[in-house]
Amino acid sequence: RARSHTVTTTSSSFTANLSASSSTLAYDREFLRTLPGLLMVAEIVLGLLVWTLIAGTEYFLYPAFGWVMFVAVFYWVLTVFFLIIYMTMTYTRIPQVPWTTV
Repeated sequence: RARSHTVTTTSSSFTANLSASSSTLAYDREFLRTLPGLLMVAEIVLGLLVWTLIAGTEYFLYPAFGWVMFVAVFYWVLTVFFLIIYMTMTYTRIPQVPWTTV
């Protein structure tokens, strides 16, 4: 039987599309003027106040205060993270996540 020495190659433009789409990052200043944006900023300011006041006490003497400190800092960091997600419009690049539920 005769063997064919022909090599067939295919190319994909996936990497070209990936690098082109990730090179620009949008910034939505108008988000801070909406009700969810204002509530997030208020939550960040008040959350910072809460965990600062907790940190100012001797919370390490009581185990319950340690848990309160953990929860306050964790949710403050989570809120800052979501504010960055919404301001940079990253949620438009990840359509698999149900953002209205999140």
